[in-house]
Amino acid sequence: MNSYLVRRSNLVLSGFAGLTLLVSCSEDKRVQNLDTGITRDSALTVLAQDMKKGGGPDSFPNVYHRDRYIIGGKNYEVLYYNANNEKLPPNAKDTAWATTTPVVFMENKMIGRGWAFLDSMSKAMNLPVRKHE
Repeated sequence: MNSYLVRRSNLVLSGFAGLTLLVSCSEDKRVQNLDTGITRDSALTVLAQDMKKGGGPDSFPNVYHRDRYIIGGKNYEVLYYNANNEKLPPNAKDTAWATTTPVVFMENKMIGRGWAFLDSMSKAMNLPVRKHE
């Protein structure tokens, strides 16, 4: 095999590894603590850590927005988490989706997180895609 091909392959592989590291570092620490298979209630508890008390009872603390779908008889839910603990303003026309991290649940169990996961799921299941760029 030619040595320039090996160097080129190593460079591409290093680039992907660096990009993955950069994306994972930009995620909030609370989102990184969520593992696939965790229940929705447990995930909400993890996401609510380090929040200041007050503002009244809220069943979805620091969840920016949520979407629900029923596909093939299964319940899917997407919670858009905002690291600044903001909520989607009422009657908002332009939203800052890029500042959120989607956390996806199927039948109240987490199946994935992040925009890459949601984009691939949306494509596979023909769901409407939010613009997050």
